[in-house]
Amino acid sequence: MKSSRGSVRNIGIMAHIDAGKTSLTERILFLSGRIRRPGEVDSGTTATDYLSVERERGITVKAACVRLAWQDCGVNLIDTPGHVDFGSEVQRSLRVLDGAILVICGVAGLQSRTEGMLRACRARGLPLLAFVNKMDRRGASFERVMGEFSALCPEALALQVPWGENDSWQGAVDLVSLEARDEASGTVLPSLPSEGLPGLPRQAIQAARLSLVERLAEQDDPVMEAWVAGLDPSPQDLARALRAASIAGTVVPVLLGSAFSDLAVSALLDAVAAFLPSPAEQGCPTGVDPASGLVLRRLPSPEELFSALVFKTQVEEQAGRLSWLRVWSGRLKPGDLMVEAGSGTALKAQRLFAIHADSLEDLDEAVAGDIAAVSLVATARKAAARTEASGMNGAAGSARSAAGSTGASLCAPEAPILYERIGFEEPVVSIALEPVAVADGEALQGALAVLLEDDPSLRASVDGETGRVTLAGMGELHLEVAVERLRAEQGIRLRSGKPQVSCRESLSGSAEATCDFDRDMNGERVRGQVSLRLSPRHRGAGRLVTLAPGLRLGAVYMEALRRGIEASASVGPSSSWPVEDYEAVILACAPPSTRQAELALEIAASMATRDCLGKAGTNVLEPWMRLEFRLPEECLGAAVTALSARGGRVEAIEDSGGGKTIQAAAPLRLLFGFASELRSATAGRASYQARFLRFEAEKR
Repeated sequence: MKSSRGSVRNIGIMAHIDAGKTSLTERILFLSGRIRRPGEVDSGTTATDYLSVERERGITVKAACVRLAWQDCGVNLIDTPGHVDFGSEVQRSLRVLDGAILVICGVAGLQSRTEGMLRACRARGLPLLAFVNKMDRRGASFERVMGEFSALCPEALALQVPWGENDSWQGAVDLVSLEARDEASGTVLPSLPSEGLPGLPRQAIQAARLSLVERLAEQDDPVMEAWVAGLDPSPQDLARALRAASIAGTVVPVLLGSAFSDLAVSALLDAVAAFLPSPAEQGCPTGVDPASGLVLRRLPSPEELFSALVFKTQVEEQAGRLSWLRVWSGRLKPGDLMVEAGSGTALKAQRLFAIHADSLEDLDEAVAGDIAAVSLVATARKAAARTEASGMNGAAGSARSAAGSTGASLCAPEAPILYERIGFEEPVVSIALEPVAVADGEALQGALAVLLEDDPSLRASVDGETGRVTLAGMGELHLEVAVERLRAEQGIRLRSGKPQVSCRESLSGSAEATCDFDRDMNGERVRGQVSLRLSPRHRGAGRLVTLAPGLRLGAVYMEALRRGIEASASVGPSSSWPVEDYEAVILACAPPSTRQAELALEIAASMATRDCLGKAGTNVLEPWMRLEFRLPEECLGAAVTALSARGGRVEAIEDSGGGKTIQAAAPLRLLFGFASELRSATAGRASYQARFLRFEAEKR
């Protein structure tokens, strides 16, 4: 894919499950010439869902990257999972994108994951396009969906109006060019008949176009001048105004169609090229100098010094361990040297690849704006044995500290820059895994290391004596898929237990502690001191590590303190659950003058934190889930009864697509097996999705 930087688009496709996202990706790949024929989800032939578990279940469980060309644009496209259990794949993909396509089902309308993904894109400042899919299906209504979407996203602006709907869907009219796309004949009408189209009078088209012109006139002077003068703005002026507004985030263009329509998907790709930003327009995120903590920002130019963020790692059978990265600035070639800003590890790029789903293509160079994969080798290691200090154990933990892992900031040795870490939510469900035979124990731990490298939202702990593994994830499906992957991809023979709830602990009060560190480390006497105060924060506020007023420390020392605090807080004093929602204030810190200062501070912070936890005490919290049911009205009573029996509470009931939508909440420990019970109670006509809501005080 050869393109100038100004003609590159880094986009993601995201949607609630079953909105047609993967089918849309397949049509995009087909129209761009990347594949010979579009695959089908039901038959397990899609390009981006290539894992055996994805094809058997018909769902996306991991993000897949593909490269394609459209018009004069090179496009790096990331297809993300729709199921909430795999939301971490969406979150880390958002870190490297410049724009996104949000797919909305024209029949079901707005769904819980649609809202969550919209919020996530807004939080990252990503320009969006929305595509209302399945307009050829019975029950589809563009007007209803636009009403729901506009209420949630006031920036939504329709660029098309439907020409028929449901079984009578004929196509769409473009409100910018006033061209009509006739799906039945596969042609584009360059001009509209004076009376309009069958079933779509010209007055309706003109009214919709006037709304578009009025919205753009508020933001663009030439369009405003034409509108005030009673003139019809040119399509070129409207397209220019739309691009500026879309990149600024003041408008979210909305298109419509079917993922199986060449004309509709071609129009969507045209909109990607026309209205989403290039890497140069979106710019680079801010970072910090690891030594001084000063804020830095690179220019998104190949002529800048190299910097990149690793957003995914995985092990390939042929290429070995690969780090997927977004190059923010500069250029990278095989053989280039770099450093990992967080650890100071010196690295060398061995091979560089373009990613196309499950295949790789050798690259001579990746420059600012590119998404690529690289195989890295450490040439020197500044710090070793981080796994023991951070509380990780065994092979399952070691992968997390490997150079070039997810979240690593890579940069030119002479210009280090540390980008924002990629965070993952703490798992809420766990299962026990045991090897079938003692001889399988080592293989299981090795396979876990590979799996955790690929999916950092999983957590694993290994009992050194029995070899028993506790694997924690975001939900039952997440863990089911993880076990299937261990068996299918790694050939591991294992037994799995029943899912168990992972609880948390919260501080009962505040406490202060000081650790005077004085220890012989590898023949060198190391002395240092850390004083800190641990205080509770309001529920859901998360963990925060700050410095007391007037205290200054370098970013490397702060990172070491944070690791030590989080290591101790991962095992609470009440029931050994992780402690949530706290603020740790570093009151005093005297780093030792030694090459092992970071490790010493990490251990001292861990010991001081453990002391604070014992003094303050904690309460146990259990996870509650947000549930969204979709069901026919006649199944409403049975579903509510089944939910109430599980300790759940209904929070809202709304009309949706000819049926009902229930918003509810329930404790996770009472939901195991609920899916089967709900299917039985409603004769298989009801479905639900659960996502983590919050932790509440445990009630038994």
